[in-house]
Amino acid sequence: MTGDYLWDRSGETDATVADIERLMAPFAWQPRPWSAPASEGPRHWPLPFVAALAASIAIVTGLSSFVGGLGRESQPAVAVARLEGSPTIARAPIHDGQALATGRWLETDGTSKALVEIENVGRIEVQPSSRLSLVRSRTGDHRMHLARGTVQAVIVSPPGHFSMSTPSSTAVDLGCVYTMTVGDDEVGLVQVTAGWVGFEWRGRESFIPAGASCVTRPKLGPGTPYYEDTSPAFRAALTTIDLGRSPAVERTAAIDLVLNESRTRDAVTLWHLLSRVDGADRDRVFTRLAALVPPPANVSRDAVRNGSAEALDAWWNALDLGTTSWWRTWTQQWREK
Repeated sequence: MTGDYLWDRSGETDATVADIERLMAPFAWQPRPWSAPASEGPRHWPLPFVAALAASIAIVTGLSSFVGGLGRESQPAVAVARLEGSPTIARAPIHDGQALATGRWLETDGTSKALVEIENVGRIEVQPSSRLSLVRSRTGDHRMHLARGTVQAVIVSPPGHFSMSTPSSTAVDLGCVYTMTVGDDEVGLVQVTAGWVGFEWRGRESFIPAGASCVTRPKLGPGTPYYEDTSPAFRAALTTIDLGRSPAVERTAAIDLVLNESRTRDAVTLWHLLSRVDGADRDRVFTRLAALVPPPANVSRDAVRNGSAEALDAWWNALDLGTTSWWRTWTQQWREK
């Protein structure tokens, strides 16, 4: 429809509007001489008039909603339900059939739990003492933020359609089941049960497969992923490496411990270390990873030493854990949304 037809009947009319006018024509106003009522009793409107008036109001309201909604994508439902205790939204108790609106905070105290369900996307169970908000919810792009506490997510949507940010990283879902925890110090931990999670912060990336975990810290972003069955010493050594605050001798000892304890499956950890240590340490990681999973023919020590993204991606693909192309594709699309 063009012009101002709805206002002054100028310009062309839309076929739908023409059909509405045709249907309403029998109820059009007909001028008649006015006569005062015979008595002062209450006025009773004829039933056909009331029906026509109601229909007109409904049509005008519908047209207003339609015109107002042009160019604006519909918002999929983000339903919330109480599981235990007294969870709140905007500090008011959750009621039956309530939805979580963008920008609102869902909070649970020490004895409360809640369930968030996003249609065709998945379910997020909010554990006690948690604070979660909805950042965005539109088709193909659903984003939440966990400020503190713990959530358990089961995501069934295509990769990249759901993400969970924390104070220090964003977890981009790649079709998975995971638990996310954020402490009062804003340090986060993701534990992946099935599928994959990609952690990202200012270009720093971590790929976390099923059975693995990854810590994320404020101002540092995601740490080095590790499998849950690694030793406490192994994980402590990764903390020393990721923080980068220890004296060189302690950092070298930490790298030695990780290299000595690494099994074939820990190639995931070593691959991440290739881009997080440098110099002689990177060479040592290269040697150990090559012993566990030989690099492809087109991946040279010099390329890895120089931080070649193409070489690192090619070696990742050789780990038989999927290709980096899925991550590159989905994160690019996610950033552009």
